[in-house]
Amino acid sequence: MALINGAVLFGIATSFVVYLVATRIAAWKRLRHIPGPTGVGWSKWWLGRHQISGKMCKHMLVVGEKYGPVARIAPNIVLCSDPTELRRIWSVRSGYRRSPWYKGFRFDPRKDNVLTAMDNKEHHRIRAHLLLGYSGKGLDSQEAIVDDQLTKFIALIERKYLSERSGHLRSMQMGLAFQLLANDITSAVEFGTSFGYIDADSDYLGIIATLESMLLGIQMMAMFPPLLAIVSSRLFKPLLPQPHDGSSMGRFLGLVQDRVDERYGDDKVRDMDVLQRFVESGLTRSEVESEAVLHLLGASDTTAMAIRTAVFYLSCTPHACRALQAEIDAAVYTAARPVITDTQAARLPYLQACCSDKDDVISGIPVPSGTHVAWNAMGIMQNKVVFGEDAAVFEPQRWLDAEPGKAREMEQVQGLVFAAGTRWECLGKRLAYMELGKILFELFYRYDFSMVNPVEPFHWINQGLMVHGHMDVKIIRRESQRGGVSV
Repeated sequence: MALINGAVLFGIATSFVVYLVATRIAAWKRLRHIPGPTGVGWSKWWLGRHQISGKMCKHMLVVGEKYGPVARIAPNIVLCSDPTELRRIWSVRSGYRRSPWYKGFRFDPRKDNVLTAMDNKEHHRIRAHLLLGYSGKGLDSQEAIVDDQLTKFIALIERKYLSERSGHLRSMQMGLAFQLLANDITSAVEFGTSFGYIDADSDYLGIIATLESMLLGIQMMAMFPPLLAIVSSRLFKPLLPQPHDGSSMGRFLGLVQDRVDERYGDDKVRDMDVLQRFVESGLTRSEVESEAVLHLLGASDTTAMAIRTAVFYLSCTPHACRALQAEIDAAVYTAARPVITDTQAARLPYLQACCSDKDDVISGIPVPSGTHVAWNAMGIMQNKVVFGEDAAVFEPQRWLDAEPGKAREMEQVQGLVFAAGTRWECLGKRLAYMELGKILFELFYRYDFSMVNPVEPFHWINQGLMVHGHMDVKIIRRESQRGGVSV
């Protein structure tokens, strides 16, 4: 009997091994014609170790340069570095849909939002409900909200972070500071009142630090579906953050839940803000809560990254900074004060240039149905054919010197950071550009910026979102502003 049981177990084990080997070989053969780093056809080891390093975007850049517009980076994942093909893939009639990778970004493991919905019809349904809220039409002026928060941020700089050219240094941690500004703008747009990050001058809820600590786990769940299945199970639910549970994420979720509850209670609060548009859109109550969380976390982090990156590049590129400040100085006499209007900022070409210089066949290569396609963001934004041989260099002037046809091509490719012109275009794009234009104008009108440690200006990791640490900057008042000129 024991021999029989042993033989059965051996047979089962052997069959399992044969099955694993056969499936691995089949997976390898599907995309064997597509080049890529060693071993990527057999496992996700290459993908996993570079994701853990926090430098995935740099490794993808190298892969795109070495292997061409389509490269294999995992058994069933290819990397697209061709902007034309990426736009086609993201188009409405391409036949593509989101991969299970997006499921890792659910804030509730069992509930989709506009970012994570894989089914194209479901995504379109949610997006249609959200459009009116994100458009800002019929709401309290979002521009006035941006102006109010920016004015408070400038007052914070004047109060705590203004240094002299020589003497006492009062450096600002730029990575955190712009995150606080973006969070207050987004929360004020969402709820009518901000969360008060600028007033506190700190991550007083702990949500920024918590989100940054979660990024690697989110990416690993997105990359390895079995991990996501475990986290999504009922057994794991008690371990997940819950509203008002005392954790940083719990406090944040509780804060959002309370704001949503106010719109549905017996004494309903009805403000002219984004949340009210979500409530009136036809979404369910739980969907409204989920979309509010996504808006607060997603919109603020990406905008803050764009602002601090632009300020950093300008602080390290003297000719670009001088050109921007010359344009600002010429425009300020006719610009609205104390904060320029969005319309006025949009008419300043160099300012806008500073905001920008940041079928189953892909590029003629057959890609079988069911293959997951990742996009090489850094590689596409540094495409030398589109942006020139100095594509990796911060150079706003390229946008002003380009012929009209070339400028349109550059704008289309740069717009891919927002998935522009596709079914997945970022709903917050309009507000992000408004913030960026106003903030750069007002900060560089008033101040000069320089990195405290130019040898190592900051630390960074990229795990889906870019996190900048130790980004200490020295801020001094511009000479033109030292005579008490009204700003």
